[in-house]
Amino acid sequence: MAGVPDPQDVDIEDGQELEEDTLNSDILKQILEAKDGMPSKFQSFWERDEQDVDEFTKEEIENEPPKRILWAAENNHLSIVQQLLAMDPSLVNARDRDQYTPLHRAAYGDHVEIAELLLLNNADINARTIDGWQPLHSACRWNCARTAELLLQNGAQVNAQSNGGLTPLHLACSEPENAEVVELLLMWPGIDVNLVSHSGQTAEQIASSSSVLEHLFQVVHPSVNQLYPTP
Repeated sequence: MAGVPDPQDVDIEDGQELEEDTLNSDILKQILEAKDGMPSKFQSFWERDEQDVDEFTKEEIENEPPKRILWAAENNHLSIVQQLLAMDPSLVNARDRDQYTPLHRAAYGDHVEIAELLLLNNADINARTIDGWQPLHSACRWNCARTAELLLQNGAQVNAQSNGGLTPLHLACSEPENAEVVELLLMWPGIDVNLVSHSGQTAEQIASSSSVLEHLFQVVHPSVNQLYPTP
């Protein structure tokens, strides 16, 4: 799903269609809560009502630097981000109404170069949205493995939990096509696969709906490590 011309915030109406086959209900609830500021990532789950879209106007993007850098980070406009940071370094940690930062927006689009630039300019790598999502949560939810690895290499908290107790691994396990980022997280030093969400689920329990993801957890089971010890 490509970026949209302007960043938009989507309101979900009763009666809109949900595809619940691959989404755990706990994950779905938090995604609903975290939806604002990232509509392009929800079009596969909900039919959008265009009349309910609250978007940055062209005038706002042109005249309000915080909104402009958020828009630029989401839509992979590296040169604009560079110009804005040169003008005002504090914009690196600009926030939208749901507390997403430019780094969150770059993370869920897998815009690695922008993420690198933001980190070099002292972006808060552990900034939390109103729902407690850090940039690593955003990258892992949408299988943005390159950005997830960059964040981890720069000190992102691999076991960070959202307000609902969800770790990046919980979110990564919500979609069967997220194998790349699930594997990355499972192999990362310090990963705790036993953390439970507030609904009482581990990431592996979420992954159990997908055989593709479930088998990846074999690498962290003690019995497997005993059978195949590290040389």
